[in-house]
Amino acid sequence: MKLLMEQWRGFLQEGRYEAATTELTRKLMPWVKFLITDILPKYIGKEPNKRDPNGLYVTTPQKYEKGKGLPKELEDKMFKAEFKFYIDPKIFEETGDKFQIGGAFMGDPDSKEYSFLQINTFLDPSFSEQDLNDFLASLKGITIHEIQHGGQSEEVLKTSDPRTYNPMGGYNHDYNKVEGLRGYYASESEVDSYTKETYKKAKYYKKPFPEILDKRLQEFFDMFKRRRDKMNAEDDKETPGEFRVQYSEEELNNFFFKELRDKYIAYAKTKYPEAQGI
Repeated sequence: MKLLMEQWRGFLQEGRYEAATTELTRKLMPWVKFLITDILPKYIGKEPNKRDPNGLYVTTPQKYEKGKGLPKELEDKMFKAEFKFYIDPKIFEETGDKFQIGGAFMGDPDSKEYSFLQINTFLDPSFSEQDLNDFLASLKGITIHEIQHGGQSEEVLKTSDPRTYNPMGGYNHDYNKVEGLRGYYASESEVDSYTKETYKKAKYYKKPFPEILDKRLQEFFDMFKRRRDKMNAEDDKETPGEFRVQYSEEELNNFFFKELRDKYIAYAKTKYPEAQGI
């Protein structure tokens, strides 16, 4: 009986927020296809937007609010899920990516009616239907990641960022040091959400969990290596030999591909034992 109960709890954990994620991403895809056919072609060859500090062009956000498209499963956790889309003429040139997706869950433990989910998508003008399979996998992964935060307790959420419920105070994790990266990516909150995201993508691709995880960790590594190289190059011009970013490429590699990888896989074994390859 105990084994059956454990298996049932595992099944419920694996399926949590799957339906809500599918509902949101399914509603969103017609808009994405409209961007591909009617909007993005107009920006091919266009220079970055001089009116935006990051050179981005903004498109109409898609909102799903309580009683107006927000999945019923999420109504006790947030009042809306908002998806913003930006056209970035330089994203492919600078990163080799046709798209990038990031997200955030803005939580208020005292008033759930003020909590919301926001997903930001950055598209290169050359983004096309050929990219939709990988795009949908990432969109589903990031969306369920942020929904997972919506189901976490206040105590768990605070492990990744003490400012969550104190926008005017607290502190940022210092991403110029490995300790700062560890404080965020190895926190209880992010371990829980990133393993959920990875499991979702692994099921989508029908591939082993470690294979999908390694791709995600490579994204982290590349992102922080680019950041280090850019910031240290700027520092070397102004204060030669004095650098803000204080980790080597080897230290960055060891953190993401050894320490963090082991931590995420160990956690996935307890939460998603049916995942391939763990």
